Amino acid sequence: MRTIKTYSKRAPFYNAFIKHWTEASVTLVYTPTMTRVAWLICGLSLMMPSIAVAQVIVSVPSRHYKAHEKINAKVENRTDNAVTFCVEVGQTSSNNGEIESTPLPFSVERNSNGKWGTLMIGPDVGGVRGAIVTEAGESKEFPFRLNDSGRMRLRLNYWRGSIPTLDCRHPPKGVRAVTSDVFTID
Repeated sequence: MRTIKTYSKRAPFYNAFIKHWTEASVTLVYTPTMTRVAWLICGLSLMMPSIAVAQVIVSVPSRHYKAHEKINAKVENRTDNAVTFCVEVGQTSSNNGEIESTPLPFSVERNSNGKWGTLMIGPDVGGVRGAIVTEAGESKEFPFRLNDSGRMRLRLNYWRGSIPTLDCRHPPKGVRAVTSDVFTID
């Protein structure tokens, strides 16, 4: 019987691997680094197609806005299936003293001292939330205005599939989230 040399006390799986292949009269021996690289390549090759193909995107056309300036945010469904999200219907924005109805499907977050916090811009009382289904390849625009300043981003919670009867007050499990790129309000 051959003596098996152990290479690492921290990698018993590696020692078992070497023992298996040396007893089977195979002369190919991998170093621990080569084994890790091989596993990394296998893992990345399995993940990359799903990352590149299916996306829901929240975008804003500019990176800089002034307070009360109109922001045309867009939700794009680049997946192969419908997605469902909730829209707050009682939302309003102020424009030169006039009130505009601006339903929003996302929350607005501001960065303060390196931490993201949600702005309270929704209605205090009487807001209504409804489900919106966006089919594969479809996009929807949501114009709104902000009177606050700082570094902002938009966060959208959504569910895979067409769920027109989704109860937005008591949403089901399986929620996914996506955030926009950061933009600035002066």
